[in-house]
Amino acid sequence: MYQLLLMHLLRMLVNIRLVTHPPATPAAAPEEKFRLSAGPCAAKGYPMTIQFGAFVRPDGKTMPVPAGNTLEGKWGLSSIGQVVGDEFQPVPVSLEILYFSYLEDTFYEGAFSLPQQELRALLRTGFWAHRQQQQRTYDELTVCVLPKGAVVVWLSGAGRQVLVGRYQAQVSNVDFRRFYPKSDRAEMLRQKLAAAPPATQAQVKAGTLSARQWDEYLKTYPWQVAFSQPLKLTYYRANFLSGEYLAEPETRDMGPYLQAMLTPHLRPVPSSVSFSVTDEAGHKYILKADALDEAETQAAFQQLYAAHPAAPITLHVETDKYVKAASLVLESGGQRIPLTNISLRIVR
Repeated sequence: MYQLLLMHLLRMLVNIRLVTHPPATPAAAPEEKFRLSAGPCAAKGYPMTIQFGAFVRPDGKTMPVPAGNTLEGKWGLSSIGQVVGDEFQPVPVSLEILYFSYLEDTFYEGAFSLPQQELRALLRTGFWAHRQQQQRTYDELTVCVLPKGAVVVWLSGAGRQVLVGRYQAQVSNVDFRRFYPKSDRAEMLRQKLAAAPPATQAQVKAGTLSARQWDEYLKTYPWQVAFSQPLKLTYYRANFLSGEYLAEPETRDMGPYLQAMLTPHLRPVPSSVSFSVTDEAGHKYILKADALDEAETQAAFQQLYAAHPAAPITLHVETDKYVKAASLVLESGGQRIPLTNISLRIVR
């Protein structure tokens, strides 16, 4: 019932013991540290509260995930940050979490191993902030808690957000009164349900609440970008349904970053895109789709991939010769699907 809380208490006691009675062994090389904090979030319309959360360090100490707040924010974006103790932290080895899902009236708990080597490589490399002309790196581990025990973690920074992993927590039988000693449980849950969007209320009443929506967001497809006119791509940024985003190259050399978008790579479905281009005469333009229609874009990717699983998908940016009008078309295996429910702006 209280496995995570007991583990945390025991870890604290062990750390105290190590401080007062250090082992007579040679000192290990110090762990490389990075400026890191933890940020919690939940998907809009699905309120959650993290009761306990901690990233576990290699030395057994922890970096807490802010807890006790009712999370009603945006998928992939945390508005709550917290640094406890040293703002510089070694790369964590695992995540422990206990949270409450209001619309399900259910606690979930889990302990998940993290890809420490991949995280360390990302933090060491960071990204090139092209406006500031300096190398920067990620500074937050963002944790999103979802219905049915789904937990998603990203490594986040001002120029990039990358997926760390999707994890599965289990139902916990922790005592409700331990965390809500003065609450009328039935009334609290009634209020949360009444405040939920109509579509979410319908899912709860029909018993169809699931994590499928976010699992679909995390799916990747082999796709690339191509221009109908001889335009040179000089910069881009892209946000994805997965909660990830790209706005900066890994290094000062922009070439690999640009080439990656012009060749097929496994990527999630985009939610917004912006392309800076130059025509043959040297005129510069920015082609911006601030909000792709989620349902339309996702359905088009799914349809093309189902029909042509061995072929890459191309997002065609089609313009006239003078770049006065532009549109987006998805294509694979000769099959074309125009994306019509968008506004593609041209900034000169």
